Amino acid sequence: MTQRIAHVDDDVDIRDAVKCILSTNGYEVDSYLTMEDFINSFEDESRFPDLAILDVMVESMDAGLTTYAQIHKRFPSLQIIFLTSLGDMIRPYFENESNEWVCIIEKPVEPASLLSIIHDRLETPQSSTSTS
Repeated sequence: MTQRIAHVDDDVDIRDAVKCILSTNGYEVDSYLTMEDFINSFEDESRFPDLAILDVMVESMDAGLTTYAQIHKRFPSLQIIFLTSLGDMIRPYFENESNEWVCIIEKPVEPASLLSIIHDRLETPQSSTSTS
């Protein structure tokens, strides 16, 4: 079964590049311009992703972080990666979740690195990962 990845970014070039990289490597990719579009996609269970890649600054300075909080409460097993130009500057947001592994990738990212991280996240159950 093909694994589905949702990607949210307001930069069309980044959305297109990520979709191209992932699609070429066998993933089904749903791209979204807004966090609202992404959250609304959950209404169609057939499109529920195995992993989501979120930018932090979409629509507002912290839309990705607030969306993560909403999603994590409803779907705690959904794997999420932050692909952001802010890098580890967002790590303090997760200090109270010390037993959660939060994956933050700084833009730009090499395609091989992105694919490796996605592969690792999809192959490792979230409950057995540690904080990084």
